[in-house]
Amino acid sequence: MKVLIADDDPVTRKLLKRTLDGWGHETFAVDNGGDAWEVFRTYRVTFVIADWMMPVMNGLELCSKIRSSNAAEYVYLVLLTGNDRKEHIVEGLNAGADDYMTKPFERDELRVRLRVGERILNFEKQISEKNSQLVSLNARLEELANLDPLMEIGNRRSLYETIRRVHHRACRYLHVYGLIMCDIDNFKLYNDTYGHLAGDDALKTVAGSVKQCLRFSDHVFRYGGEEIAIVLPDQDIETSMKVAERVRKNIESLRIEHKGCDKGVLTLSCGVAAFDLEDNDSKWETLLDRADKALYMAKTSGRNRVCSYCNETGALSGPV
Repeated sequence: MKVLIADDDPVTRKLLKRTLDGWGHETFAVDNGGDAWEVFRTYRVTFVIADWMMPVMNGLELCSKIRSSNAAEYVYLVLLTGNDRKEHIVEGLNAGADDYMTKPFERDELRVRLRVGERILNFEKQISEKNSQLVSLNARLEELANLDPLMEIGNRRSLYETIRRVHHRACRYLHVYGLIMCDIDNFKLYNDTYGHLAGDDALKTVAGSVKQCLRFSDHVFRYGGEEIAIVLPDQDIETSMKVAERVRKNIESLRIEHKGCDKGVLTLSCGVAAFDLEDNDSKWETLLDRADKALYMAKTSGRNRVCSYCNETGALSGPV
């Protein structure tokens, strides 16, 4: 254990250092509070024995400064004092000290107080490690709560949280953003023809292909069943349409056999909408509804195509 000794009395300082060195500790001995503070900052000491009365910075000031430093590890502080009056001891504990010893110290008392300090430091370390593990586990649970386990993209809960955040940012900073709703064509027939295990494999493959078409800043989610939602920050209707068409072409190019489709392969239909501040209705739910309407148009007009919603006219356009 690293132990810092701060005492301007050379006899006490040497006795403490010799004793602690003999017990196998790594010790640093200084004669004033200023040097003690520098040693503490440099060597990450976790056990400090400080004299109450010292030049530059006394023991109380040193304790207060160490406590306010937000050190990464807990620091056990012992004050050395020649005054054992109750009010004197309380003052030292209020300054941040954990324990105290009166001068001249006794070896047996020092050993006991050192062991108490070591137990507390070990306990604090265990608590810190468990807290760190708990934070990691909570972060992982939060991640899993927002993830669709099959397609390994965000789920609907995550979509709502993300689109709220993106929408708020767009309104606040006068930005645009796009939304694409995708649906795998005739997917129920695909499951009936090839089986649900093959359907699950197809969903995972489609999700992976969609992600490859997007920027790192874009967001993709499983909206439900075979539906996928894509949020495109800082994209208008024209650029969002281009992304949707790229996604559609990429899925078609996978050449996943689907006898129930006209092309004989698995295809995707997309509906696109985009947000801008000139729109009278500034709710994100409205954008979701518009993208869904555009998707319905893509599905009813032949599938395997991209349709969009025009904010100005309220009209649907497409297919691309």
